[in-house]
Amino acid sequence: MPIAPTPVTSPISTLQWWGEHTFLLGQSRVWQLGSLVIKITRNVHEWQVEYHRPRLQDENEQSWCVLPADTVLEQPVKLERYLFEQTSDQLSLLPRLADRSVVVKPINPIFIPAGQQGTMYVSTPLWLSIITGRKKTPIFDLPIIRPNDTWFGPDTLKGEICYATPVFGRTELAQLPPHALRAVTPVHFRNRSSGQLQLERMNLPVAALPLFQSLENGRLWTSEIEVIQESSTRPPRVRIDNHTPPHAGKVRFINPPRTAESGFFRIFDSFFD
Repeated sequence: MPIAPTPVTSPISTLQWWGEHTFLLGQSRVWQLGSLVIKITRNVHEWQVEYHRPRLQDENEQSWCVLPADTVLEQPVKLERYLFEQTSDQLSLLPRLADRSVVVKPINPIFIPAGQQGTMYVSTPLWLSIITGRKKTPIFDLPIIRPNDTWFGPDTLKGEICYATPVFGRTELAQLPPHALRAVTPVHFRNRSSGQLQLERMNLPVAALPLFQSLENGRLWTSEIEVIQESSTRPPRVRIDNHTPPHAGKVRFINPPRTAESGFFRIFDSFFD
């Protein structure tokens, strides 16, 4: 069945696929987000969520559209059923950040000379969550484009399982186009040490970040991460600013951090003089 995108009227609506929807009993709605197709149906005592994800997904695919309610999903289809005493007529789709840290690897190593500072804008993939009625906890939480797993740490014993994503990072924000299915994290580096800081892989603790939307262009943002290197013999200090990202202009709040973690985050595999 041909895909018929919904009309758009503003820069925000071209990016904003989420929001609150009213469902009649027996009504279905279907969305395509990238290559993920999801169909939601309301019954008296249950919500049914069907979705199809192709075996291979392209993270560069950032388009979305609303499909006809009678769209038949391609196989394989996964069906999840959520039982309620009585379903509400209200259901919301919301974007969330990944449930693990995301490892970003620049195509070429980046160096921050001694005494220098700068900002890198990095985008990471989004999750789709479903909330019913007035509840705050999602009943459904799924990566729109499932990133690959990777190990981040100095060896096989010390570290954590993270996600790996293709590089969408720029030192100039104007070179990073807004994406519907990714959020931007500003990472500000301050090298106060006497040595040079080399960045080969960076581990972003996105589960500890809040999510915002720019009112100017609809782009999704996280708060800023500040990386301060005081000495070439010690790991840098990492500070998460949970306030509105200053580069985003006026924003609306979308989602709080997944975790309340604070303190030390290991952002780099290793450090170089």
